Amino acid sequence: MRELIQTKLAEILTVDTSAEIPDDMIQKGKTYFSFSLQQDYDTSNHDNDITYRYAITGYLKRRDDLEENTISILDTASDDILSKLKDLNIKASVVELPAIDGIRKSRITGYVYYDEMTQNLR
Repeated sequence: MRELIQTKLAEILTVDTSAEIPDDMIQKGKTYFSFSLQQDYDTSNHDNDITYRYAITGYLKRRDDLEENTISILDTASDDILSKLKDLNIKASVVELPAIDGIRKSRITGYVYYDEMTQNLR
């Protein structure tokens, strides 16, 4: 699932999807997205085919810059991420977090169910 999500997010050329980057290492002019994935058992049938619930929690970050509209850039990036997650049937939402030390952040959360038998994401 992680590889599937990373492959889809790699299509967004304006966002660097990577491991968590500490705020003090955020470079001007770059937008970063890191995420964690949680897998939970949901149900199973008589043949022991399991349905899992995957939950994603990610953080979109960018250093505030007075020479650009940082909020607009982050809004566009979050829309792009939501669109790619939607392509995978991940139901997602965005929460803008308070800017701290010149770093603007948004938290993106979502979930999807994976049916082992049909190999469908729903």
